[in-house]
Amino acid sequence: MNLFPFPEVREKQDRLIEKVEEAVEDKGSLVAHAPTGLGKTAGSITPALEYAKQNDKTVFFVTPRHSQHQIAVETVRKINERHNAGINSVDIIGKSHLCEGETGIRGSEGPDCPRHDNTFTDSRELTDKAKQRIAQFSNEDLTAEQVKKRCKDVCPYQILMYMVSSADLVVADYFHIFHPGVRDIVLEKSGLELEDIILIVDEAHNLPSRTRSLFSSSITVPTLRKAKTEAETFGYYQEERYIEQLQRKVNKIARDKLGQTSHEEKLEKKELKEAVNSFHDYEDFVVDLENIAEEVEEEQERSYCANLAEFLDFWNGGDEGFVRCIKRTRTSGGNREIRINYSCLDPQFSTKEPLNQSHASVLMSGTLTPQSMYVDLTGLDREKTEEIAFGSPFPEENELNLVIPTLTTKYEKRDKSMRQKYAWYLAKSLEEVEGNCGVFFPSYAFMHQIKELLEQKTDRKIFTEDRAMNKEEKQEVLNDFASRKDQKDSVLLGVAAGSFGEGVDYPGEVMKAVFVVGLPLQKPDLETKELIDYYDSLFGKGWDYGYSYPAMNRAIQAAGRCIRSKTDRGVVVYMDERYDWSNYRKVLPPDKRLRSTRAPWKEIKEFF
Repeated sequence: MNLFPFPEVREKQDRLIEKVEEAVEDKGSLVAHAPTGLGKTAGSITPALEYAKQNDKTVFFVTPRHSQHQIAVETVRKINERHNAGINSVDIIGKSHLCEGETGIRGSEGPDCPRHDNTFTDSRELTDKAKQRIAQFSNEDLTAEQVKKRCKDVCPYQILMYMVSSADLVVADYFHIFHPGVRDIVLEKSGLELEDIILIVDEAHNLPSRTRSLFSSSITVPTLRKAKTEAETFGYYQEERYIEQLQRKVNKIARDKLGQTSHEEKLEKKELKEAVNSFHDYEDFVVDLENIAEEVEEEQERSYCANLAEFLDFWNGGDEGFVRCIKRTRTSGGNREIRINYSCLDPQFSTKEPLNQSHASVLMSGTLTPQSMYVDLTGLDREKTEEIAFGSPFPEENELNLVIPTLTTKYEKRDKSMRQKYAWYLAKSLEEVEGNCGVFFPSYAFMHQIKELLEQKTDRKIFTEDRAMNKEEKQEVLNDFASRKDQKDSVLLGVAAGSFGEGVDYPGEVMKAVFVVGLPLQKPDLETKELIDYYDSLFGKGWDYGYSYPAMNRAIQAAGRCIRSKTDRGVVVYMDERYDWSNYRKVLPPDKRLRSTRAPWKEIKEFF
């Protein structure tokens, strides 16, 4: 069965197809570094679907990006148009995106949902109207957003969940498979077991951090205050007093642990448990908060008591592979607040079971280097896992990669003189770029320091990412920047680990050069140090896995904003001496050749 959706297979894409075929036939795993332009989506979905149709399996394509949901669904549309294959697909996203304002503890399944009676009978069976929608949508290969628009009277979330049972391809978010509770619901409604699915993980470089976050939680003193007000407003005066007492206990822990100078300290589970048990039974307190939240969410979209209940439930969890701490932090608005975190250090709690118990699993990304790190972190069975790194399918001569060895953002050298050098190098290099540029920094603070100096040295129009921007405001900045591609006079400033540095396409002539300022290392806070120590105990590679390798992958992601198609030509300049060091260079994709230079503007001028 040949289901490939396009007339021709791309260069190197045929090798990816072959490797995916081998993984599904051998019931194994594949970890593939596959750069932009290779055709990862079609190259993975097609062979997986071919096997699934012949062997009664279901393909799950999970991705953290909604834009990739659309690409996956579009791939199935093309397969059906080209081959009349009758492939059924369903796209599922989070309930909060589909049932806005109706996502309380009971969510859209509760009788208070305005669409409930049109979706379910009194005996919890689907109504005829709901069954009609499912039959209507099953062969249309719709995105979740399209289903939402066409479900004015029935619940779109429930319709999609029931469609999973008859789907050949399920496009989903990470948490639909990697959150144990959500996975159980999805599999139960679909009548599937893990061994019935072929699992494709897109953007897999995000998998360790995203899955760790599924087992992490935090609470702030302002949230406690809001939960107290909520309990009072809804007439729960006893619980209001309990929350107030907890708030006092947390403030006392902060004073004792942090004093006036410390910003963060480790906590033990017993410290918060004993604080609660001093005025109420811990488990009963959680149940009381959940009961309040249930009533609150019948009248409003969110409940702060629900946030507190969830956090306390997490806090009572395991010790090994987790760290508990209290921090003094600043909000995006600059206000100081006390935050208590329960943070997961081990992604295997989420990943090991689904990746190894699925019929086969494929992890792929354009920055999945080194592959062995992802095998370790996710707990894949090494004996059943193949690692492969593909080179870029784009012409090598279309991209110039430079590294400047005279610059660094190392903390001990990050003085006024170094900042002036960065601004000078940027301004002089920008003069030689025939088009708009992107500059990505290790932090917002350093970005604003350089921006202030750069404004004095360049006439280019500067667009800047801001930490406080919401999704719509960020998109507006990107649209304004893209609209000036013909003027060739603009520069976009962002953070390598921020919204502009990953997951955004700047096609064609929109971005002709990318400058990666420094190495985007994680802030060396207590949690990062605990992560390094934990990975050191497991793999003997704590510094690499917990600190330096993730920073390199963030840099590579930002650099990848430049060349997005085989016709693009552009320059990437890595502005830090450490990119010249062997222990960092080994993380670069195998086909990346960096040329060291102290005068990048000369090489840029020659290239263009």
